[in-house]
Amino acid sequence: MTLGPRANVSGELAKPPFFLYGNVVNITKDAWSEISGFLSGVRPEFINSQLFSALMRREGYLHNLPTERRHVVVPKSPMTIEDAVPSTRHYWPTWDTRKHIGSVTSEVAGIEQLCEMLGKTIKDSRGLLSEEKRAQILHQCKMANLIWIGQDRLGPLQPNQMERILGYPSNHTNLFGLNPPDRIAAMKYAFQTDTIAYLLSVLKDIYPDGLRVLSIYSGVGGAEIALHRLGIPLKCVVSVEESDVNRKILKRWWAKTEQSGVLRQLNGIWKLKTDALEDLFKEFGGFDLVVGGNYSSYRGGTTVNATMGMDSSKYFEYVRVLQRVRSMQHFYK
Repeated sequence: MTLGPRANVSGELAKPPFFLYGNVVNITKDAWSEISGFLSGVRPEFINSQLFSALMRREGYLHNLPTERRHVVVPKSPMTIEDAVPSTRHYWPTWDTRKHIGSVTSEVAGIEQLCEMLGKTIKDSRGLLSEEKRAQILHQCKMANLIWIGQDRLGPLQPNQMERILGYPSNHTNLFGLNPPDRIAAMKYAFQTDTIAYLLSVLKDIYPDGLRVLSIYSGVGGAEIALHRLGIPLKCVVSVEESDVNRKILKRWWAKTEQSGVLRQLNGIWKLKTDALEDLFKEFGGFDLVVGGNYSSYRGGTTVNATMGMDSSKYFEYVRVLQRVRSMQHFYK
């Protein structure tokens, strides 16, 4: 399976600690060149998550991981919407050719009214829906992630269905007091775990006894869950995540899966100054993997740099910490 260009990594850059920064936001080629330049010129590897799931999303990864002997994680996540939501097949019209969702949308304003309006349009057509009307309905379905929940009835994807598509455990985001729109919002920039697991799968043979992970902008724990699904023990995870909701989600997953390692949670990357990193190195002996992704709040908000299309300041903080970790690693071998 050829998914993208081989990472241009060699020499010292190819040595541990390994790093991976995943961006699931659609940014320009120039923006990729700019962020690549801050990470030793490593070229991004692009993957479409539809190769692994029912989500069709172009993702880019900057990493120094080996590319040989990758493998998919099993069991696999659903590959189509119908696989993820089997009940919908009874109502899905033949003219709706969608197999994948195109994004993780958290927009809820007016969604009930939209579904009612579309349903009325279909019923009023009495089975004679024009090509133009079909195209309009499909456009709305794609934009709002609507699926067929009854005869001529549409509704939004529910959080547990989105979790299934993204490769997370059932009810992973189901915290007390968190409503469905907020649960979807928490997953807006989350990793699709089958996709990132494919890249991380090479670590299983390299670290059979487990990994020490520094996870920056952990979100709802996509990288941690991917490693767990691969069967790689987590010796320790130092997780940096500002969202209190996301931290609670990860902490609850850690307890539910009875991880034997240590979970250390920090509520801001500003806490990772040199002295704090030195203390972590003394405690854990260093890190084997520094993983990071798009920064966001649990509401799905992100600070966007107009020229880069993503939160560049948070990315630069990731690079700062990574460079410091790699330079310190030589003293803790």
